[in-house]
Amino acid sequence: MENKKYSLYKNGIHLHDFDNMSQCAKWLENIVEKGSLYQGLCRIKNGEWIPKEDSQLFGYEVKTNIQ
Repeated sequence: MENKKYSLYKNGIHLHDFDNMSQCAKWLENIVEKGSLYQGLCRIKNGEWIPKEDSQLFGYEVKTNIQ
């Protein structure tokens, strides 16, 4: 079975790796100290949304690596 790994980047700089998107969202929520970021991060990962400059998720990118 393939194991997905998620990598979080800010402005092209690798920040951290996660086993799932929930871990990624919780980690970032602790850093920025603002509400739930799960849906926004999922939309970024799926290419459904590019945050504007006034968004707290501006500059973030989530990449999926299949292992």
